[in-house]
Amino acid sequence: MRSVVGFPMRARLPLLLGAALLFGACRPPDADLQPEETVEVPAEGEVVVYVETPRSLTGPLLKMIADRSGMTVQAVYQEDAPDQFLTRLHQEAVAGRADVFLGNGSLTAVGLAREGLATPYRAARARPVPPQYHDPGFRWLGYAGNPRVIAYNRDLIDRSEAPESLDALFTGPWAGKAAMTRPTLGSSAFQAAALISRLGDERGVDFYRKAAAAGNRLVDGDAEVRRLVASGEVAWGVLDFDQATLAGREAQPVGLRIPDGLGYGAVVVPHVAMLLRGAPHPAQARGCIDRLFGGNVTRMLGESDNALLTFLPIVSMGIKKPEWLPLLGALNVLPVDNEQAFDAFARHREFLAGLGARPSAP
Repeated sequence: MRSVVGFPMRARLPLLLGAALLFGACRPPDADLQPEETVEVPAEGEVVVYVETPRSLTGPLLKMIADRSGMTVQAVYQEDAPDQFLTRLHQEAVAGRADVFLGNGSLTAVGLAREGLATPYRAARARPVPPQYHDPGFRWLGYAGNPRVIAYNRDLIDRSEAPESLDALFTGPWAGKAAMTRPTLGSSAFQAAALISRLGDERGVDFYRKAAAAGNRLVDGDAEVRRLVASGEVAWGVLDFDQATLAGREAQPVGLRIPDGLGYGAVVVPHVAMLLRGAPHPAQARGCIDRLFGGNVTRMLGESDNALLTFLPIVSMGIKKPEWLPLLGALNVLPVDNEQAFDAFARHREFLAGLGARPSAP
């Protein structure tokens, strides 16, 4: 599997978001207009995949797909060139030189779909995926989820006293003693969009305003949140489930809680797949997406340390998960309308981008 890096062009805010606003009136087509498709996965050829999700989580899945199918997977990872990725994705999708997009949350996928850069594809094996995790017109499909969780330093906080709600960012004894990722891209942006769209603009914006004003540290990524919590520089933080479990594997003094079991509900960030318009390798593209819902990948997600929650029913499939891995059905999940979440993020992106911003040089 070959990895490719991007063009020398900088994209400070998501290019797709701005372009998609021109198509704001475009709503998803009715789901009943898109029939299910069963495909035969090609045993040769190549597929070009643009990957917004972390390499550590998605790389093993793409390698399995390549090894099991015989296809060559060319993967372009956002983390290799983060400032160039969205620009290049947009350019290559418009030019018909990209096959599949794998998104971290639904925001970029909705933007692409509103621009008309998605081809509806309703994989038959994705039938059990809950409606919250796929586009109504099947322009994108979620294959796994990564909950946003609370991680706390066990040397500083006893489990019985650990924060149970995101409201603890600005209320109670742990207010102002946390770290969180700036809500501009990826999982943190999806979390902000989901919360604001669910709470309403006034309450949602006020939530983030209070969180920043309380003195919590806003940093550039979940890995930094994990480092700060593990070192004891902050008492706790908000980050992706996979990052929190990584701390445990490295024997760091970090515990975790899935927040708001009795409150808002946990924000589960979907990892999504999209068949791009004009894909140069359409059979391989469909086969790649179909394999994400196949038994091998589902078993890998359900049984391994990947720390993603598959959207397929692993219990009925006879897959035995590790004891530490929660079942999606056991969580109180925050309901999300992905179109409304995109619109909420569009309305407030400048406010969110300014949270915790470093002062400009004189």
